[in-house]
This record gives sequence, structure tokens and C-alpha cells, in this order.
Amino acid sequence: MLLQILQKQLDESTNCPLCQAAMYWIEAEQYDQPILFHECSNCQHRVYQDTKINCHCNRCLVKRKKMMAETRLQEQRKFNAKNKDVFEFDLNQLSFMHKLFLLSILDNHVQENSSYQEYIDWDTIKYHSITPNYLFQNSLIKQLVKDQILLPKDFSDEAQHYYINVRLDGYSEPSLFSITQHLRHQFYENLTLGVPFKDAEEVKSALYTVLYQEIVQFMQFYCRTWGIQIAGNQNFQKFCFRLMDGLAVGQIYYLIQTALEYLHKSNALQKKNDNFINTNILKKTLEQYRERSLTEKWETSTLPRPPNIQFSKMSEILFFEFLGYDESIFFQPIWRSWKKIEPRLNFYSQKRCMHCGSNQLTVEYDANDYVSLYCQNCKHQDHYFTR
Repeated sequence: MLLQILQKQLDESTNCPLCQAAMYWIEAEQYDQPILFHECSNCQHRVYQDTKINCHCNRCLVKRKKMMAETRLQEQRKFNAKNKDVFEFDLNQLSFMHKLFLLSILDNHVQENSSYQEYIDWDTIKYHSITPNYLFQNSLIKQLVKDQILLPKDFSDEAQHYYINVRLDGYSEPSLFSITQHLRHQFYENLTLGVPFKDAEEVKSALYTVLYQEIVQFMQFYCRTWGIQIAGNQNFQKFCFRLMDGLAVGQIYYLIQTALEYLHKSNALQKKNDNFINTNILKKTLEQYRERSLTEKWETSTLPRPPNIQFSKMSEILFFEFLGYDESIFFQPIWRSWKKIEPRLNFYSQKRCMHCGSNQLTVEYDANDYVSLYCQNCKHQDHYFTR
């Protein structure tokens, strides 16, 4: 915009709405038409008396470009919606890990006696201790959005508000409270009000994954005191899974602590974990330690989980509520814990009515004496005594 400036003076009583700097009062002309406006002395933002005239400072240009991009994205999504309907999942179709993650998000947020929004405000809670580490929960939220289990509330590329795209008991768009209560019944009620998994192997996979994330959380906690970055990757995860086949998580803690202390004293760790350099160095060192311990038949010590590392909501639900364990799960190999866990999970994933074969059963469970099954289809009752 080409203007002929007639008068320009500093107006210290008016601050820029963007950067709060003082503004100039300017009287100008364009094609013999008077134009009056304030111009920021710092960022050149302009506020015209005629609201039909737009400012062309850098921040306003960026803002308008973003609005245009969001409008195009909204139009594209509307076009796609017309040509392809979004599939609505039944809550029971979700994987065990996705159900566990959703309950970890919702359990503290959705309470009967408090107010809450009917959507997930991810921007507000994304730094909460939902899973053992931030990168893991960020990958889970991206996967749920990609699978359209979570639908963005807004059409922005940076959308942080999500609706849960599920059906519950045949009904579309259930309330957040109904979804949360259903998940609480499956995870908190000793499997008497529903089963959140398809088979025992699904739970075992989740157990390995969450314990691995606990290991990543431990090494990040340890490196943070030195100002050193570290994270997991696929190769390190596969290596840790092999370790967990024979060692308790507490023993892996001890190996990691010993390796990190050695690497730090040797100045082998970098401040930044570019290209996973610190992760790869740690993995190589742990492989050497493990190889020597097997060759020379060392007994690996066990390190307790540091009490100043906060338990994530996901770990609390899985270890303590669903599996009924305490911190002893860190002191024995998974295969030993799994011997106690698997039979009960198999029973619940494979149970059927003896009369009609239906799996729509109500279960009364007593770990000491019996299991009673009531078929919702034919009303037949089965009783299994555990002694």
C-alpha cells in the first residue's frame, strides 16, 4: 500500500496489541482519500480506523496464511467426508493397549461429581504422567488419530481437542462418562464386569511394552542429572525384550546404571542424542556386559525402582489394578510373573456357555473357591470350583 504521509507523531498512550510497544499516530492520504492509523514503533503492525483495511506486517501475513491453509484443510475434509464415511468403532474392537491408554487419559479427568468437557483436551494434559515417558504417549495419540479412533474437534493442522469415535452397547456418540465407566469396569472390577482383551498374548505384549517404557523412563531420569539426552528406539527395544526374557526389570536397572556411570566417567556420552548416538553406545555396552555375565556366570544384582520416579497412570492401572501386582513385578522375570497371570486370563478369554456356546456371560469370581458363569443368552449357570 503506497501512502503519502502527512503527519507522524509518537502516541505513548497507545500500545501495540501484538508486542505492547508504543505506537505512532499517522495521518496519510491515498488517491486523495484520508487514511488514519496507528503503527507500532517496534514490529510495524498497523491498526486502521477503517476496519476494512488489513495490516500487512509480518505477523498478520503469517496469521492470514494460516487461516487460509486451515480453510482449505476444512474444505478438503468436508469433501472427503462426502465421498467416504468415517468408520465408527465399537469400543470392544479396540486393542488392549489402546483401551489402557484411553483409560489412563480419562480416569482422572472424568469424574461423576465434577464438570468436564465432552472431548479430550490434549494440549492441557499432554505433559501429565499418563504413560512412563512423553515420547511414548505422543506416539500413541498420533496412532489413535491416524486410525480415526480420535477425531479432531477443529480443522486446524495443530488440533489438540479430540472426540472419541466409538460406539458403546450399540449406541453412537456415547458420553465420555459412559466410555470411562465401561473401561473402569473392564480394568478395575477383577474381570467380573467385562474383559478388555481378546487373548492373553495381547496382555503379555502390553506388559512387555509398558515395562520397556519403564526402563526408558529410568535411563532418562538417570541421564537428566548430567544434562544428557537419551531415548529408546526399535533396536534398543528389541534388545530390552530379549533381556526381559531372562532378567527382572530391577536387574536391567542395575545393568543400565552401571553402564551409564561407566560411560559418563569415560566422557563417552554426548549432550544431545543426535541419531540415537547415546542410545546406541548404551546398547553396545549393555550387550558386552550381558555377554560377559553369561560367559563368566555372574549373578546380576537387582536395583529397586527409584522412589522419586513417579508412577505413570498407565503403569498403575496395568500393574496394580488390572494384574493385581505390587512393585514385586520389578523383582522377578516376566516369565515367572506370567505363570501366575496367564491361566486366569486364558480362562476369561476362552470361556463359553456350556449350554448354548455364547460368550455373553456374567462372571462371579472368587480366587480362593469358585468361578460362576451366568449366560445372558439362555440364562444357564455354570460353576467351576478352584479347589
